[in-house]
Amino acid sequence: MIFLYPLVLTLIIELAAAYMLGVRSRRSFLIIFLANCLTNPLLTISISLLPAQALMRKLIIYGIFEPVVILSEFLIYRYDLEEDIKPFRLSLILNLASVLGGLLWLSIF
Repeated sequence: MIFLYPLVLTLIIELAAAYMLGVRSRRSFLIIFLANCLTNPLLTISISLLPAQALMRKLIIYGIFEPVVILSEFLIYRYDLEEDIKPFRLSLILNLASVLGGLLWLSIF
């Protein structure tokens, strides 16, 4: 159940951000939804396996894991989205929104 919270928060943030960026196609929203359902649990599980040392943990998460997620989602969006926004830009912006939203959520709760 603990892995469900990051996914739900990510989906809310990224789907809302996609709408703000002009994504309108139901198919595009479905692709964004499914891409996150694939990458977010893998990211969450990978993070849970990291050592607890704070600095090294943050370097691995933001230096390795997040770029891999951005690249993975870009590759999915590149072939399947029906929108005018460039797939890499969309992946980058959505993931930045998600990371910032997650950090904000953690700082509040």
